[in-house]
This record gives sequence, C-alpha cells and structure tokens, in this order.
Amino acid sequence: MKKHEVESLFKSFFLFFISLGMLLGFLLYFNYQQKIEQLREGIFAQMRLCSFDLQCPDFDIGFKKKDSIKPLFLYENPDALVSYFEFVGSKENYLSITYSSQKYKEAKLHLLRKASYHYILFLLILGFVSLLFSFYALYPMKKALFTIEEFIKDILHDVNTPITTIVLNSSLLKKDEKNSSKIQKIQQSTQKILSIQDNLKSYLEDLSTQKQEFDLRELIMQQKKYTTGIYPTISWEINNRTLTLKTNRDIFARIISNLISNAAKYNVKNGKIMIHIDQKAKTLSIKDTGIGIKDPDKIFERFYTEGERGTGIGLHIVKKLCDELNIDISVTTLLKECSMFTLDLRAVIK
Repeated sequence: MKKHEVESLFKSFFLFFISLGMLLGFLLYFNYQQKIEQLREGIFAQMRLCSFDLQCPDFDIGFKKKDSIKPLFLYENPDALVSYFEFVGSKENYLSITYSSQKYKEAKLHLLRKASYHYILFLLILGFVSLLFSFYALYPMKKALFTIEEFIKDILHDVNTPITTIVLNSSLLKKDEKNSSKIQKIQQSTQKILSIQDNLKSYLEDLSTQKQEFDLRELIMQQKKYTTGIYPTISWEINNRTLTLKTNRDIFARIISNLISNAAKYNVKNGKIMIHIDQKAKTLSIKDTGIGIKDPDKIFERFYTEGERGTGIGLHIVKKLCDELNIDISVTTLLKECSMFTLDLRAVIK
C-alpha cells in the first residue's frame, strides 16, 4: 500500500473511530448516570421497608427532631445517605435511616468499573468495524488511482519507442552541418519530452527509502552541464561550497533537475541562474533572473501553471519528492525580476 493510501486509510479510520468513540462515551456516561439514579432509588426503597420492620443490618437507625426536615426524601451528604420517616408514637421526632457513605461509594465504584469494562469492549469492537469501514471507503479511490496509473503507464510505454527513434535519428542527422541548428532544436524538444516522461515516472513510482552518500556540488555541476546544452545563453553563478548528503540520490537529483530546468525555462534571454550552498544554515538556494511568479502560494499545486509553457506537474512532483525526503522547500519571488527556491537540507545531511 502506497504512502498516500496509508494516510487516507488512517485518516478515515481515526475520523470514524473517534467520532463514534465520543458518541459511545456520551451514551455510556448517561447510562452510568441512570444506573446511579437506580442505585439511589433501590437504597431508598430498602429504607422504606426498613422503616416498617426495622430489620435492616445494612442501615443505621436513629431519631431526628422535626424541625425543617422533609420526610420521605433521600438526603445525600459527605458522610451518608439519609432519609426520614414518620414514627408511630412520636410527635417530635422522625425515624432516621442512614446508609453509610463508604458503602455508597463502593456501590458507585462497582458501577463505574462495569461501565468502563463495557466501554473498552465496545471500543475494541468499534475499532474493528472502523477498520473495515476505512478499507471499504478507500477501495473506490484505490481502484480509480490504479486505473489512472495503469493508463499513464500504458501511455509512457507507447511513446517510449517513437521518442527513442527521434533521439537516434536526430543524432545521425546532426552530422549534416547545414541542418545542425534545426536538429539541435529537435533534440532540445525531445529532451523536454523525456523530462516530462521522467516526471510522470517519478510520480507513479513507489519511492524507495534507500540512502546513499553523495556530493551536492558534484550533482549540481552535472545538472548544469546538461542544462547548458539545452539553454546555451544562460550564465551561471555557483558558489564554491558543498555539502555531503545522505539520502536517495535519484530522488534528490530529480528535485534539482526540475528546479534548475524551471529556472532556465522561465528565465529571460541571456539570463542568469545563481546557486548558493550555505554550509552553516545547511540550505540550497536556486535563483533565476526570470519572469517571477504571480501566485507563489499555488505554485506547488498539481496542474497549476501561469503561462502557456509547462504542464503544471513539475513543481507538484518536486514538493511530493521533498516531502518524501523530509526536505522543507520555500519560494520567494518578485514579479518580472526573479524567483528563488530554497531547500532546507538539515534532514538529509550526513
């Protein structure tokens, strides 16, 4: 089961379980209060019987002056439960029958334990039912995602052959000096298609947690070499610092590839890409002199794009991959001036 499926399963489980658990708790609480009231009524009924025959070893019997006391009523005080009854032959006193506070507390504690046992038992049953419900609710979404993923895989498989043919034939045609510039444009467009294909593959793959050690600057220089071939007019400014990272190299390389590719794609003519590695703060920033971003809050949303170029999936995948590696990513931008993406690398530092 994939990460987003596990997340959906647990969210639906806890939502259902906690909601019904709280409802069950309220119902058992009210039932407990009813049991307490029934206990009081039972004690009072025994007191009334005791007032007739005085044969009641569980109660203390005494007398109380008829001041402002109300007979045939159950009084509760910190020491005991007391009720008063008319006593034949006495005009000044009531017969008082007392049930000790200790016995009353023990009876209530017994009811509380019983209610707690029932609550735990019902929670276990409710947890099992909630889990079944969560799997049942997740199934349609899982089926739909599976269908979409299979459809995308089929498309990737179908386009792989023609793309490979274009790459091979364009390499052969490039030997013709007359058409070398045109062939170069074809190759650049082909590389863009391959980049989109790689993004889709990254989106579909169940990402591995295998970690490797690698040099950050070396990885950046490799990406610079690749990007320069597609965007030869872009100038570069890379500080002479590096960091040793320990994480999944392929996933991290895909993050850097997308960010640098965007910095070149949305740059101005003869623009610049500035890459800064901060060893103290353990951050990596990639800045361009491009068109900027109108709405940076939406930039990581799937299919969001601010221009005709791009599919709107690249930065969404970048955010997804950063979350997978526990890397925080942020963006600052000035419209028509620059954009800068910053990666917090503390979670992946060796």
